[in-house]
Amino acid sequence: MSYGLFALKAPAYQRDVTFLKRYGTSKFRLIQMASVRTKGVELPKKSPKYSVNDQKLDNNICRARSKIREYGFCNDWSLFVTLTLDPSKMDVFDLSALNRTLAQWFRDYRKKHGVNVKYLLIPEKHKSGAIHLHGFLLGLPVSHLRLFHSSEHLPYYILNQLSQGKLLYTWPAYEQKFGYVVVEPIRNKDRAVSYITKYVTKDLALAVSDLGAHLYYSSQGLAKATELKRGRLTKEFIPDFQNDFCRGKWYSQRDTSEQRLREYIL
Repeated sequence: MSYGLFALKAPAYQRDVTFLKRYGTSKFRLIQMASVRTKGVELPKKSPKYSVNDQKLDNNICRARSKIREYGFCNDWSLFVTLTLDPSKMDVFDLSALNRTLAQWFRDYRKKHGVNVKYLLIPEKHKSGAIHLHGFLLGLPVSHLRLFHSSEHLPYYILNQLSQGKLLYTWPAYEQKFGYVVVEPIRNKDRAVSYITKYVTKDLALAVSDLGAHLYYSSQGLAKATELKRGRLTKEFIPDFQNDFCRGKWYSQRDTSEQRLREYIL
């Protein structure tokens, strides 16, 4: 009689795991997760039919905001951009098509001009359902832009900013292909990241779930956070964010050291 060999299977999820991550050169974050998927362990296949409930939406929103902050803080963004879409040039309601079209246009632009332009964009829907986008750019030379002038017929917001001496640009190549665009230098990165993250809302999550689209669009190859340590939390901290799935706190390198934060995790 022969006996088979039985391998001990690791659990699909690890419970109560804490991470220390570094974001760029100036920020750390402690993140305590209620559960974390175990790498290499396959989950049972789910039926393709499922309902988008509040818990799933909240989880999707949480993950998207976390990723936007990660890309926002870990990359040297230089420009804040608001991109609109001209309905005479493309379907302003189709998020999935927009993602494909924009991604291809950026690839073509890099190849044509020999510049490594990268982007992080968050869609926003008007009450009509039409889409525009907010986000960041890096690698786009200012010489590719054109300054707005107060003598032009412009929206009040633009004229008001110009009257304060601020520099605002249009991007002629984008404007010709897609529609109206406003580009401005990023003056405060922390504030800018917080600003665009707020565009990830439950209304947007519902809309993209119905369309099978994404809550944000980003270039490939963006810098990501570096995981410094993971394990069990041994020292309590007061979170600045908390929900049913995770809690976390941001730290500035000016205020604390990596070594001190490592002591929170065993």
